Amino acid sequence: MLLVMEPGQALVMIDTPRLAREDTIIPNQLSEQPDSPYQPEYNWLYVYERQLFGFLEQWLRPYRHELIGEKGILCEALSNAFCHGHGKDPQKPIVIYIFEGKKGLLIRIKDNGRGFDVQKVFQQFCGNKQYYSTAGNGIRRMAESPRFGIFYDSSGSAFHLLYFYDGALECVPPNAMIAPESSR
Repeated sequence: MLLVMEPGQALVMIDTPRLAREDTIIPNQLSEQPDSPYQPEYNWLYVYERQLFGFLEQWLRPYRHELIGEKGILCEALSNAFCHGHGKDPQKPIVIYIFEGKKGLLIRIKDNGRGFDVQKVFQQFCGNKQYYSTAGNGIRRMAESPRFGIFYDSSGSAFHLLYFYDGALECVPPNAMIAPESSR
């Protein structure tokens, strides 16, 4: 589900957050994986997303295929940081923060790019603009997720995934939720 909110709001909602993990990854510094099904320039992603999920597994095991792998939400967010945020520069760092609270998790993926106009992209997606019928698979999967709230910071350079242990997004204010016109 796509959301419009600030990271501080999400941290309050997960209740008493603590930084559980912080990683700074530089794609060209990750080891090669000969069995990676990804294109060579994305081999780092295959390596890192499995390390990341190894940590997240204690909370998110049932949702592994929704989060990592070729069609995974976290895979897509990391790929977007690398491709769009950093122009596929394998020397630029991507920073991942995982906050654990009493009620849930907040995962933040931050790149050093210019960002994007979040409001414009969400409006285009929600209006079912032509592009999103043939591309934009990542945002479509993010919007369709019933258990994860997805939002970006106002600069468009940090992705956030919000998860509540009880699986319910009902404590998210209704005015923060975004739905494409076709699902309204």
